[in-house]
Amino acid sequence: MAMYDPAFRELKDLLKSPEIADVNPDVKKKLEHIKELFARRHFYADENTSTQSESLAKLFKDTYDHPWKDVHKQGKTQYYMEPFMISGQVTIKFLQFIISMVKAKRVLEIGMFTGYTALGMAEALPSDGVLHTCDVEPYLVEFTKPYFDQSPHGKKIKVHIAPALETIPKLHDEGLQFDVVFIDADKPGYKGYVEMIMKKNMLAPNGIILADNSFFQGDSYTKEDDPTVNPMHDFNKFMASQNELERVLLPIRDGILAVKRKSEVLNH
Repeated sequence: MAMYDPAFRELKDLLKSPEIADVNPDVKKKLEHIKELFARRHFYADENTSTQSESLAKLFKDTYDHPWKDVHKQGKTQYYMEPFMISGQVTIKFLQFIISMVKAKRVLEIGMFTGYTALGMAEALPSDGVLHTCDVEPYLVEFTKPYFDQSPHGKKIKVHIAPALETIPKLHDEGLQFDVVFIDADKPGYKGYVEMIMKKNMLAPNGIILADNSFFQGDSYTKEDDPTVNPMHDFNKFMASQNELERVLLPIRDGILAVKRKSEVLNH
């Protein structure tokens, strides 16, 4: 989505500001066209990506229609969750491609929200595949249950409501390793999640870690280099320091950092 790009947001603000009032109308028209091109690029990607399932399309729409502000005011959630936190169609298809390519059977998701990515990834898993998803909001169990129950793939999903740093050791004690790890949760926590997964050898052979929001709406490359205000840049730097890992930052939506063991990527 264009709103994730700080260049788009700055251009949008500029076009609304008084400082552009006296600019030549032809120049303003050109700037409006440039703003439109940002959105067109993302729409074009959606239009040229395979259609998502009816189950996912309904879940996506219902996430945007849900009264999240009222739910939070009523004390049903710890945090105010906004619909734009949901991933999009291109991200879902990318995740499904990854699961298919690595022939994944076990997936770990950190950060479930409304279950859109969990259900999307479950659709790509074989019938005996299992996806473990972690979140801290009990309300989301209530929200996601009808969608998981109505889908033939929902039975592959196991929901854990607890901090991920508590859930991961329990999954380790069960002897689990994961072919795909998808992280889309609290940004300061990313480093700790990856450290624990790697330290406990929970990334399966040929496994891949995918960290969403690596651009973090442009904060990663526009804000100061301070972990307290720029946690995703701190995480990206941390990953760069791990010599045993190979990585590529993909400019999909808000950026996805893909990470694998170097020994499984490069032929030395």
